Amino acid sequence: RVVSAATMANSKALLSTAILVSAVVAVTEGFAPIIPQKHLSAITHHDGVSSFAFPTASTTTTANKNSFDYHNPNSKGIRETTKLYMSDEKQGPSLVTAVFISAVLLFFIASLFLPLLDFATNAPRDTNLADSVITRQDDTGNKLKNYQSKFDELSPAKIQEKLSNLPVFYLSVSDGTSLGDKIYLSFNDAESAAKSSEGVVKVTTLDQVMYPLILKREATKTTNKTPAEVKNAKQSVESDGSSKSYSLIPATTAINDAKDMTLKDGDIPLFVVERLAFAGNDGRPEVPLFTEKGDALTSYERLQMGSSTLPKEPSIRTTSLLDVLESMEKGTRPAVGQLQLYGNADDVLKADEILSR
Repeated sequence: RVVSAATMANSKALLSTAILVSAVVAVTEGFAPIIPQKHLSAITHHDGVSSFAFPTASTTTTANKNSFDYHNPNSKGIRETTKLYMSDEKQGPSLVTAVFISAVLLFFIASLFLPLLDFATNAPRDTNLADSVITRQDDTGNKLKNYQSKFDELSPAKIQEKLSNLPVFYLSVSDGTSLGDKIYLSFNDAESAAKSSEGVVKVTTLDQVMYPLILKREATKTTNKTPAEVKNAKQSVESDGSSKSYSLIPATTAINDAKDMTLKDGDIPLFVVERLAFAGNDGRPEVPLFTEKGDALTSYERLQMGSSTLPKEPSIRTTSLLDVLESMEKGTRPAVGQLQLYGNADDVLKADEILSR
């Protein structure tokens, strides 16, 4: 069940209804300023859920995730309660004040309902978690080909949070002050490159390098966890528009498994398994996007052990990192926020080992 956009739309509608009640009350009181009035104020409370924490080997490794068949997920809804309050007033606002307040509130309500109507006209009714990701196997007549909703757009901060789930490896060169021009998803590939150069393999997370260095589109705030080489590279790009290019290198095994895919510079293949979902840290189901096909197969086999209804062979589709980022930025798939990136389990453990030195 796709919950993100629909739930948010319902919440907006409830909030607008509450405001509309207050507006009507204000207008009513404006026309009768002398007569004592009793009015109702509606307050709607929502219990929301939180998001993901910074990844560690224990939280990122797929072996520690509870997986399930998302044809029957048990997902949390938003609990809503409405309380009504009575109050006595001797005198309401003046007519001019009431009309002004009502006009402002009605404008606010209209701004809430316009995107809601857009969502209602664009969203197909028969969507599920499988539709949250754009894949290379989608045909031209796909039911979501023209889908786009502001409710499903992710903020830059949320996208960065998802990218932070992937460790990446780089070569530190020039006495540990410069960043090599290739950034690897695989530790083994980075180590092989280091043997033919004088570089040292180090690790960071993808959010630190994807937008500011690889795409050169937006700056990312540096923190005390940002490696010195990455800080220097960012400063060079931001201060003098450095023309140095950085490339994101997929694992060799991923390149072989996705040899039929056409990828742009800085892009990597991702693998998604039909009917496979994990229980997210916030209790909502999430669709895992694997950087290597082998991890996708392992997770499906683990799920298959506890189910007699799953096909023996999984259906694996392919997408790419840039396609997914564009979908998150523009909201071109329902529940795109429930996608989560997963690196190779061994690489995650290796990254944790390097960081702990």
